[in-house]
Amino acid sequence: MPTIETLTERAEAVTPQTPGSDVFARFEREPDTLVIPVVEGDRPVGLIERNAFLLKIAGAFGHALYAGRPAVHVMDSEPAVVEAGVQIDAFCDILQQGGPGALMRGFIVTRNGKYHGVGTAVSLLQAVNERQRQQNIELSDTRTQALAAARAKSQFLAIMSHELRTPMNGVLAVAELLRRQPLNAQAQAHVSTIVESSETLLRILQDALDLSRAEAGELELNAEPTPLRSMMDDVEAMWAPRASQDNVTLMVSYEGDTELAAVIDSIRIKQVFNNLIGNALKFARNGVVEAGLKAVAEGDRIRLEARVRDDGPGLDADRVDVIFEPFVHGSGPDGAGLGLSICRQIIDRMDGRIWAENNPGRGATFAFDLNAERAEMEAAPASNVEILPDLDLQDSPHILIVDDNATNRVVAQALCEMFGCTSETAEDGVEAVQAVQERRFDMVLMDIKMPRMDGVQATQAIRALDGPVRTIPIVALTANADPEDARKYLSIGMAAVVEKPIKPERLRMAMNAALEQAAMADVVQAPASARSVA
Repeated sequence: MPTIETLTERAEAVTPQTPGSDVFARFEREPDTLVIPVVEGDRPVGLIERNAFLLKIAGAFGHALYAGRPAVHVMDSEPAVVEAGVQIDAFCDILQQGGPGALMRGFIVTRNGKYHGVGTAVSLLQAVNERQRQQNIELSDTRTQALAAARAKSQFLAIMSHELRTPMNGVLAVAELLRRQPLNAQAQAHVSTIVESSETLLRILQDALDLSRAEAGELELNAEPTPLRSMMDDVEAMWAPRASQDNVTLMVSYEGDTELAAVIDSIRIKQVFNNLIGNALKFARNGVVEAGLKAVAEGDRIRLEARVRDDGPGLDADRVDVIFEPFVHGSGPDGAGLGLSICRQIIDRMDGRIWAENNPGRGATFAFDLNAERAEMEAAPASNVEILPDLDLQDSPHILIVDDNATNRVVAQALCEMFGCTSETAEDGVEAVQAVQERRFDMVLMDIKMPRMDGVQATQAIRALDGPVRTIPIVALTANADPEDARKYLSIGMAAVVEKPIKPERLRMAMNAALEQAAMADVVQAPASARSVA
């Protein structure tokens, strides 16, 4: 804060003997002058305040009484006096203690006891206002810089995440292929260690990326009508194998109307459940984990109450209040301290509440509550289309694999071979568009980030072609599997999105679904074509 000297006006002083008529004449000549200092030698002895003086002059016989009398009779003999080095905010505090009247009067500024200048409440207000303006600018600049830094960090982590996922795709996919080989028990244990360590690294990467997005204000929510029972079924399907592997009894429950649906971001809600359940499994080895969701309809709103309980060692009392802070050791399944922080960021964005507490006996409970809009899910329309049998890739479809990374191409070819498919490869979108026009393929597995023409551009180019080739199923294989990215890929005509590192089961399911969808589309179009011919 600047000192009082910065708002000092070096006003011309009068002596104690200056007649009142001269003071009046000066106020008349100088309409902006609010105070006139009275100085004897170099020492201030009083202050004549404009309004107070004019009130005296305007009173009964005022001019006759004061015009010929010296200034000593019309001045304030005890004005506020402040040394030039005093800070403005400190002086304001002193004036406020003197009440409103003190703020309305002027004050004298001295330097080493000698007259230096005068100041007024107006100059104080101007100074305070200017200071506030500067602080607002500085705060705005600080916020802008902090936001820019957070966004730069988010972009850096996104790039690093993508670059790290590419080699990790090779590691995990090869490990999964090895796991299906007839290995001895020790070799199988080594392969399992590779898979688990790789998956832990990927969780840390995703948590770090989400946390940086939250700090940059870029953690997007996409609320859509979601069947709640179905969502919990997905959670159970996700974690039942892992719980069985860890010898943990996992009980996933849903309490509420089985037909209830809420407008929520189901992907983010499942991300919270995944972090909480993964955390519980870590601390409940050979024990029990309960994950439940209670849905209570209240008019057009639904109250969601989620609880994840374990029978592990519980939480240290001094960590309960900080467990959701970033980098608190042991606050996530990976131990990096990011998982629970992401949970809080997501629930806070949904205007909910998340907390943790120790159970009365043993273990801990992590809980979150939130309110959501109730949704009406339309029943699927009846169809007269013949239901096709599940496609299990036994028809040996011919696949085009498009990826600029040689390791990824090798991995995808190995997986296709394991599924009983034949395959060819292309290194970028340009080669892919050319290949589908020259040869017949049943499906394209498309990477997203590639030189010359990326996966999005290649998909749009294929969809713009003439003839049956424009409807070929395209499955995205990408490290950019953020929910918003996935929606974008689906919107341009991709049939499914599979995240790298590729899980064989997920890829097989996505390929099955894409081929089935294409086959059903052919069945629907066939009668229409026949009618048009007729």
